[in-house]
Amino acid sequence: MEKAVIVCVDDESVVLVSLRDQLRNHLGQTYGIEIAESGEEAIELFSELLEDEIEVPLVISDQIMPGLKGDELLIQLHQYHPKTLKILLTGQADAEVVGNAVNNANLYRYISKPWDEPDLCLTVTEALRRYTQDRRLAKQNKQLQLLYDKAQQEIDERKRFETLLAEANQNLEHKVEERTQELSQALANLKATQNQLIAQEKMASLGTLTAGIAHEIKNPLNFVNNFAQLSIGLADELSELLAEQKPTISPEDWINIHEILTDLKLNAASINEEGQRADSIVRNMLLHSGGTAGEFQETDLNILLDETIQLTYHSIRAKDVTFNINLETYFDSTIEPIPLVIQDISRAFLNIVNNACYAVHDKKMSQQSHVVPIVRVTTKNLPDYIEVRVWDNGSGLPAEVQDKLFTPFFTTKPAGEGTGLGLSITYDIIVQVHQGKIEVNTELGEFAEFIISLPKQKLGSE
Repeated sequence: MEKAVIVCVDDESVVLVSLRDQLRNHLGQTYGIEIAESGEEAIELFSELLEDEIEVPLVISDQIMPGLKGDELLIQLHQYHPKTLKILLTGQADAEVVGNAVNNANLYRYISKPWDEPDLCLTVTEALRRYTQDRRLAKQNKQLQLLYDKAQQEIDERKRFETLLAEANQNLEHKVEERTQELSQALANLKATQNQLIAQEKMASLGTLTAGIAHEIKNPLNFVNNFAQLSIGLADELSELLAEQKPTISPEDWINIHEILTDLKLNAASINEEGQRADSIVRNMLLHSGGTAGEFQETDLNILLDETIQLTYHSIRAKDVTFNINLETYFDSTIEPIPLVIQDISRAFLNIVNNACYAVHDKKMSQQSHVVPIVRVTTKNLPDYIEVRVWDNGSGLPAEVQDKLFTPFFTTKPAGEGTGLGLSITYDIIVQVHQGKIEVNTELGEFAEFIISLPKQKLGSE
């Protein structure tokens, strides 16, 4: 299948070639770029592309052209293929023209000429991302609709048989009714799945935003940390130089100078210390927002757990000022680095610690309990495995939910507060990716404890 094509329309060939070259430079070989010098030529080109089953996710058109104007062209293309997104370029901001394109062509964006290249590239990138997301959601909706129709047909058929068999066997009628209720629940689950998929798309976009923010913070933060260290060194050098001149300085001035230099060194050291802490937070933000998965690296599990715990605590604390618990850590110092997929295992422990924090805080708030909420994380060095225990004194887990804990979309949280995917993903990361084990020990109303065992050597290694 040929790659998708972006169509650019402008009656000025210089402007058209410039637009094409800027898009090619920005998008590389991902998309084809086709050009047309009039609205009529654009319609003919658009028709040929669709007849050849080539996708046209985006059309960018000038407004002022001989023959068909930009808004008239976009309206005709919208009638022909409404899924294609449209961007209008013009040097004359005519509200009536823009309004006409918005109302009749579902205009995506209006950009003034001459355009700002970064703004144009960003707009095109967002438009293509939206087109891809719309296509993905449309495909998912179609699949869900097919399942819905199939289930609805089965329900209708079951009801028809229920009517026919009601007079012959009352017991059979009861069984058919039970089956009908199960299918109705299946329909509700399908709709819930659709909502969860949409929520996942939003979370993916949020992860991208988080990574961008973290990258922007990291450069000035490195500048602060480096110059804080440099300032400490300069202060030491200045102290040495002044020490050589001490005989020429009065005792009173010497004391003042010495105190100022001491304060400067302490201030620079404090800036460096807090800067390093901020840098650790930024690195964790980048780690949890995305990156290359599947690569095992020798990792200090104790350090990774400590960073994950702190990240979880401060993340929840930032969203809820009433959140306040005791975090206890007991790490085995004899543990040596083991092979882990850092991003994956961090996400797994983040899910478990986050659930523990939620459990103790929820118990405190709902029961007005005077018991101090505690989350305790312990590591232990065993012969072949590293054992990690995450214990909390929350409300524990009922017996009937323990077998469903790692089932996709199962959650004990209220509607809207959990997708039911966290522990399912955690199970896959620990058991499937790292060949480890995860177990649950709990007492209802008292505590819950997750016990994770991670092998010291990667499966298949010497």
